[in-house]
Amino acid sequence: MKQLTDTDRQQLETKIEEQERQEKSPNPAEDSKWTSAVTRFTSSYLWKYGFLSLILCFVIFNTFILIRWWRLDDENNYIEYHSYMGLVIALILFFNHIAYFLTTTGWKSVVMKTVAWVWIGLGFVYFFWILG
Repeated sequence: MKQLTDTDRQQLETKIEEQERQEKSPNPAEDSKWTSAVTRFTSSYLWKYGFLSLILCFVIFNTFILIRWWRLDDENNYIEYHSYMGLVIALILFFNHIAYFLTTTGWKSVVMKTVAWVWIGLGFVYFFWILG
């Protein structure tokens, strides 16, 4: 008869405990898969659409500020170019979020990633144009 080492004994005890737990609760693996799937589903949708709604609020807020500044600019005949930077950043975030979190495969993904990279380029050009 073979002598068990301490590690073999611990592994055997762990397996016995697992079998006892499985006998007490039927299908624990399915329960844990379902729980992790629900958690993954919730966090995935929360990240995708929660952040999208936050970005859209940012776009709307910057649009209202821009409209308000246009009204003031009509009266004063004075335009500040840095006032557009918030909207440019919001649109960069918006297009990148759509490109990399909402469209993952197909021609839509290619188009949105192209649009996102074009907006990043335009944003940097505009940013350095303001600084220069």
